[in-house]
Amino acid sequence: MALIMAEFVTIAAMSSCGAAIAPMLMGGLTGASSVATTSMYSSGKNVNTKTKSKKTATNDKNQKKVLADALLSHDDSLRYNYYFLEAIRQQNAGHYDAAYDLLRRSLDINPQGAEAWYYLSMYQSEMDQDSLARQSLEHAASLSPKNSTYQERLGQYFLHTRDYASAKAVYEQLADDHHTRTDVLRILLQLYQQDKDYRGMLSAIERIERVEGKGEEFTLAKMHVYELMGDKKSAWQALKSLSDEHPSDLNYRVMMGNWLMQNERQKEALKLFTAALREEPDNTYAQSSMYDYYRATGQDSLARQTMRAIVLSPKSTTENKSSMIRQAVKENEEANGDSTEILQLFDDIMAVNPNDSDMMEMKVAYMNLKKMPEDSIATALRQLLAIMPENAGARLQLLGTHLRRQQYSDVASLCHEGTLYNPDEMVFYYYEGLAYYNEDRRDDALATFQRGVSQINSESNAELVGDLYYFMGDLLHQRDRDKEAFAAYDSCLQWVPEHMACLNNYAYYLCLQGGDLERAEQMSYKTVKADPKNTNALDTYAWILFRQERYAEAKIYIDQALTLELAKVDSTMLSDELAKAITPQTDVKPQEQKAEEAKNTDEIDDFEAELLGESKHDEQETTKTPIGVVDVNESEAGIEETDIEEADTVDVDEITPSSVVLEHAGDIYAMTGETDRAVELWNLALDYTPDRQAIIEKKIRLRKYMDD
Repeated sequence: MALIMAEFVTIAAMSSCGAAIAPMLMGGLTGASSVATTSMYSSGKNVNTKTKSKKTATNDKNQKKVLADALLSHDDSLRYNYYFLEAIRQQNAGHYDAAYDLLRRSLDINPQGAEAWYYLSMYQSEMDQDSLARQSLEHAASLSPKNSTYQERLGQYFLHTRDYASAKAVYEQLADDHHTRTDVLRILLQLYQQDKDYRGMLSAIERIERVEGKGEEFTLAKMHVYELMGDKKSAWQALKSLSDEHPSDLNYRVMMGNWLMQNERQKEALKLFTAALREEPDNTYAQSSMYDYYRATGQDSLARQTMRAIVLSPKSTTENKSSMIRQAVKENEEANGDSTEILQLFDDIMAVNPNDSDMMEMKVAYMNLKKMPEDSIATALRQLLAIMPENAGARLQLLGTHLRRQQYSDVASLCHEGTLYNPDEMVFYYYEGLAYYNEDRRDDALATFQRGVSQINSESNAELVGDLYYFMGDLLHQRDRDKEAFAAYDSCLQWVPEHMACLNNYAYYLCLQGGDLERAEQMSYKTVKADPKNTNALDTYAWILFRQERYAEAKIYIDQALTLELAKVDSTMLSDELAKAITPQTDVKPQEQKAEEAKNTDEIDDFEAELLGESKHDEQETTKTPIGVVDVNESEAGIEETDIEEADTVDVDEITPSSVVLEHAGDIYAMTGETDRAVELWNLALDYTPDRQAIIEKKIRLRKYMDD
């Protein structure tokens, strides 16, 4: 005979169900793929115990006969064991193809090997062979009907394929074989609910209760089933028995009152609520039920008084308060009431408990919902942060207010506190560093970005991490620490390979150093392809080509940059020749064709670089104004999420041409033999570059390009 695999391999049970019964009664059963083969359990009919016993006895006899007829020889048994165990070994080694073939071979030797059919079904399921997987699993279960692992796996399969009738038959058999398996009984409970088999549901609950002992959840579950059956009398008796068993617990009497209210027996309910509150005036459960009674009977004034008593009671839970607040807001909205009434209610609650952060969150959410003045919301946010400084959502929303107003000192202070309470939130380092830079505190900005990158983890936002490294690179370059700057740029590109501002600056600084010009060209070309109308990108690429002594190609790209820059210059300052020279060309070389044919994707977002007060060139400084746009989603519990988005920036120097582009253009024209135009461009550059006056005047005097 074949060796049963349970002797060699421990198979973990595949099903568990530890949830409470009451929630389960309200739940559903979900499934996935479908299959088409008929199941040995597919009838789904209920059979009585005697019929089951007869069928079981018959099946046992038939199975014994089959096994007797298929009895293996000693040699075949050894061969089967060898192939099957080798299949398991190959599977554990990760050689799944070999394991699959060995399982098939073992079944050729012994078609009655239940364990081989079981494992084969797993492979067939992975290969989306649903029909074959089901057949194999059913075969394993029929060959070994007492193997709970096989049966449970089969039951799960039926659940996933929504074959609930077959699943019910399997789990009923499992429950009969294992009386203490309450997880199986809970699954049966759901299956009975699916079929609206209320008697079956009651039976399952009682069987669970016998194993786990009596409890509130079981009584309430039975009451719910009686309600589904329309048996009000039994439902009431179940609830009353629960109250009688716990005479000192007022909540059960209140529960009885709620049941009476639901069944339009309001006078009887009132007696129970009144008696409960007489014994325990601060019982919030009884107060909430009395509030519902007043509302149901149209006694609005008494309802409002009761609601205030609940929300102001120190014994009220957050859940109770939140529920009452939501109801108050709903009624206020339906009556077109004044929002100040709700705000006063919040203030009264906070006066009783000044440290109630949940209520303060709800107040902020309400103020956002009503679109109240930004100053008022900002005040509420500060109050919330005073109570709960680790609330990142509130801090981010307040940050948005300060960013819109360009209050950089407040931005820096707010963000610095944020890094202390939420050290893994990269956004706080990001805006703190930018705020310092706008205040010309460059050392503080660099230190902040360095603190930020020290907190990076696998959950960090890649875009923010990339920006932090990019800013570090620019700041380090300004301090002539190019080796560290290039390392920071490399880190940026590891997180965000298409970070256009980083690619541009990295390429330009490599070029200035006379470093790897081939790599610089590759990086720069990406930026030109992404944004063919970006002056910085065009100038960088042109200058790299110039450094490679590819002057004709460089001129094509610098002309495009000039077209954009000289649009800012009074046309009377340009000679006809120069104006004509920078007219966009139509006959371009292959590299230009690539740029023109590339799709013009979203423009490079250089918001951060401009916030730092400079583009790729130290000589070309512009001032950018950050505009923070806050998107706050409110929910019943308050602020769920706050997101500060980057909006477009406003360039106050947009009418000023880039002196760097003008000087580079003159250099390129000089090397292509167009000296007059080069001199004209150098003269234009003088008007915007006083700090490079000496070198440019020397170029003009000698009428030729000179390297710095």
